[in-house]
Amino acid sequence: MSQDSFAILEKISESSTTTVYKAHQNVLDRTVLLKILHKFLLRDKNLLSRFTREAKACAILQCENIVQVYDLTEVDEAPAIVMEYVQGKSLEEVLLNGGHSEDLMMKVAVSVLKALSYAHARGVIHRDIKPGNILVSESGLIKVTDFGLAAVSDAPSLTMEGSLIGTPAYMSPEQARGEIVDSRTDLFSLGITLIETVVGEQILLGSSYAECLNRIQSFRLQSIERFSENFSAPMFEFLKGLLASDKDGRFSSADEALNFLNSIIGEKKGLKRIKKFVVNNRKSKLFLAGFVMILVFALVLGYIAINSTKGSLTMGSLGAVDTLSHLATSVKASEKKTNEIIDASDLSKKITPSNETSLNQQMPLSRRNITNDSSAMASPDSGFISITCSPWADVNIDSEYIGKTPLSGSIKFPVGKHFVTFTNPFFAPIVKEVELNPKTLSTIDADFLKDAGYIFVTVLPWGNVYVDDLRRDQTPLSKPIPVSSGVRKLRIQNPAFKDIIQNIKVLPGDTLRLNFNFQAKN
Repeated sequence: MSQDSFAILEKISESSTTTVYKAHQNVLDRTVLLKILHKFLLRDKNLLSRFTREAKACAILQCENIVQVYDLTEVDEAPAIVMEYVQGKSLEEVLLNGGHSEDLMMKVAVSVLKALSYAHARGVIHRDIKPGNILVSESGLIKVTDFGLAAVSDAPSLTMEGSLIGTPAYMSPEQARGEIVDSRTDLFSLGITLIETVVGEQILLGSSYAECLNRIQSFRLQSIERFSENFSAPMFEFLKGLLASDKDGRFSSADEALNFLNSIIGEKKGLKRIKKFVVNNRKSKLFLAGFVMILVFALVLGYIAINSTKGSLTMGSLGAVDTLSHLATSVKASEKKTNEIIDASDLSKKITPSNETSLNQQMPLSRRNITNDSSAMASPDSGFISITCSPWADVNIDSEYIGKTPLSGSIKFPVGKHFVTFTNPFFAPIVKEVELNPKTLSTIDADFLKDAGYIFVTVLPWGNVYVDDLRRDQTPLSKPIPVSSGVRKLRIQNPAFKDIIQNIKVLPGDTLRLNFNFQAKN
């Protein structure tokens, strides 16, 4: 297809690999987006293959919340993808104009999760969920665009070829480490996007690409606690389900996340219906009470008039007055109770204990809050230490062995200075100092992966991989091996061949990819 088939209307964007145009497709008389690969990249066969795979992956996605791919063609001898044009704005543009709210966050979350659920079920991972790839049409429909960095799950991984795919400020930790990713990486990116939708902050953005990757890899769920006041309690629990640094701690799928979110929405709608019913019911009761009061008042007056000829009020007339007074008091009490019910139904301020329990039970145990014994906390000569570690460690406090992480609850220790030592045989030990104050909880977090590097070894036919004489894995490797940065001793062993032994230098955050050939034994 030639360029004459399209009338270019305007340039939308340009990247290092493509240019995107708004265009008119003459033969079908419709407005489309054209995503054209730069011609000078045609000699890069891998990139050309990725571009073609992108079109094929997107073409199978027919969902109202996904921008549709119409065709793969050529424009001026360069490959081009013809896509649906959405009249509206990107979420990025909406947020730049100050459109921050939890209501918008919920709409975005529902729409994106529907899109991801549909795509993941067909083996397509987006890998670059961010505000710029979420479109809000003029009709209010929200669509996910640019599955250009997606990968069909049964295709060879480009990440394994050494390239990081995705926008740094929204990457998942495993994506930033260059590991093989699954659908849960999209859930993490969505969580980061949703926080920005409410608070307007890119929480993982750094001043450089390297700093950004470092922030992602050192991200821990506790770091978002500072935003808890910006969200209703159920929605904050939902965010935590998306944003666990370990993907095994996240929702297991977009479907699970969507079901959890729908349960929150359902509770909100149910309470709104209750509120409406209570308000209407209150009006009916007040009308009826007013009518009864008038009727009783008329009867009392009549009764008084009849008995006035006797010159005094009888006990019966006094009883009628008391009844009238009691009825008025009851109406006021009922109105007060109704107001209390309406105030309690505001989910944006609080949730009832039963709702809180219900939501808590839907979350994995690893995401439930840890509570300490309040009577123990009252001790004036002790404090508490809460310990977390990634990936795991044996923990000693001073000379006392505490146990292996994850540890349940917090640990009571005398006030004063203590040294917490984390040991994992695959990494250099970490020692942290903590000053405990009376009746306070101190949190200690150790991250062996913060300054770690990664190695990925290829050798045929297979080999056991040892780092510093500790066996770590067997080839073919499913993912890079994390190791402490610095000079490490690498040994690859296969009983049919001579051992391969080499000292290697591993840099923090880098993945060192090594290929070896065994030599026959003498």
